[in-house]
Amino acid sequence: MDGFLRYGAITVAAILLTGCGGGSSGGGSVLDDGSQGVPQDATGTVSISLTDVPSEETSELVLHITHIDLGHEEGHTERIEKARGSESVDLMGLKNGKAAVLVDRESMPAGRYDWLELGIDLEQSHLGLQNGAMHGMRMGDSANTRIDLPLDIGAGNHVEYVLDIDARQSIVHHRGHGMMADEYDFHPNMRLVEISQTGSITGTVHMSMIDVYQEECDSTDGGNWAYLYPGNVAEPDDFSESESDGLSGPIAMDRVELEPESGDYHYHFSYLPEGTYRVAFSCAAEWDESGDDDYPVDPDGRFLFHSFSGPLEVKVGEKTEHHMVP
Repeated sequence: MDGFLRYGAITVAAILLTGCGGGSSGGGSVLDDGSQGVPQDATGTVSISLTDVPSEETSELVLHITHIDLGHEEGHTERIEKARGSESVDLMGLKNGKAAVLVDRESMPAGRYDWLELGIDLEQSHLGLQNGAMHGMRMGDSANTRIDLPLDIGAGNHVEYVLDIDARQSIVHHRGHGMMADEYDFHPNMRLVEISQTGSITGTVHMSMIDVYQEECDSTDGGNWAYLYPGNVAEPDDFSESESDGLSGPIAMDRVELEPESGDYHYHFSYLPEGTYRVAFSCAAEWDESGDDDYPVDPDGRFLFHSFSGPLEVKVGEKTEHHMVP
């Protein structure tokens, strides 16, 4: 166990936007109608980890996590809370499949859970920028605080889930004017997946496509990003708080970084449910701003995509490779 306590309660917390889950179920008792039920005292165990997609402007994104609530299908809430009160996690240290364990084999009543909430104390959380500045955060006005999902904990069984937060899509910057300071809203873009039911996509981007070698891209840091979409998406789109152009925004994004040992520029998408996906690349992603629809017509005239793959198949437990070339 990792020092979490569990008891029934309901709270409002941070955002989870998309999710999927599942798990094996154990045996149960036979109900009056002949269907298979779960004994009231039956339990299983669950582990929940946290991982992250980085942001080009962010050096730290420290979240003060207080608890996790799970809503049982029978109507009661099971809370998992830190015995020491809370835990701070720097999301910028979690990327390329690295994860921090929030819940380690916690015993829970068996059954199906319909929703999950992550409790975050933003008063004790902070955002650190690459320029050294530190900022507090506030919950965005449009924050959706709960994810509805089927999460099964089988009697006598153990399931492992991961919460994947896209930091770049989760922070909305409101620039201050005059005496007004800059402000940052937290709109957590998260997905929840069962680890045993996932694979990954990884690959390289040809050096000639990187911003320092592209005249149409700014050579300052922050432009090279890979974008992930469902396999049935016909055209890539930017990420935006609200989509007004009818195109589908990315499921996730990953910064394309130089690997010094090999000299290659790499990207990586972890914990993907089995299915088909497409990957796009832009070396002008610093102009992809959350407050605007930047594609196909960028208000600033700077954002565009430079590559878009065909459908890529992801299988459970396997790594799919795709290398982007001109």
